[in-house]
Amino acid sequence: MTIENPMKLDYALALKRALIGAGIALLLLAGILLKVGEIENWVYIPIITTTIGGAGGGVFYYLVRDFFFKGHKYTKLISIFCGFCFLVIFWLSLVFALAQVGLWD
Repeated sequence: MTIENPMKLDYALALKRALIGAGIALLLLAGILLKVGEIENWVYIPIITTTIGGAGGGVFYYLVRDFFFKGHKYTKLISIFCGFCFLVIFWLSLVFALAQVGLWD
């Protein structure tokens, strides 16, 4: 006897949301790094870490908006909440990356 879950994940849409989240995080980080000036070796750690954090934020967006609250009547409110959570995840991954290279005390 097997128990079947009626909720199925859409892996293609989850991957799409993860890639969009990683791209947005990479663009935000590029905007920050343009103010720094020249690129040095320490920059690669924040690039990788914030991109992974952005992908995690994209997956969170998929799970909350497209999976758990699919067809809900407050979609704009859910999208705003997910956008805020994405920014928090991006900020935490940026702080973690800068702490690893010694630029965040």
